[in-house]
Amino acid sequence: MSLIEVLNRLNQIERELYELKLRLGAVLAVDRMEVKEAVRNFLALRGEVSRRWVGAPSVLEEFRKSRGHEFPF
Repeated sequence: MSLIEVLNRLNQIERELYELKLRLGAVLAVDRMEVKEAVRNFLALRGEVSRRWVGAPSVLEEFRKSRGHEFPF
């Protein structure tokens, strides 16, 4: 393989890497938007549950119990 062929192949690889980086950047941007939307939805739901929750146990107590944060004593 001549040096010109190697140089051409390297240029082609660089172009392919650049395109892949662009695609990855687009995918990551979409993922970040989806995470932000999920967080907004969770916070809205949490606020609604907290607003409507009446009486004991508190929302925080139930959350801790469901996540296994209860203390053994």
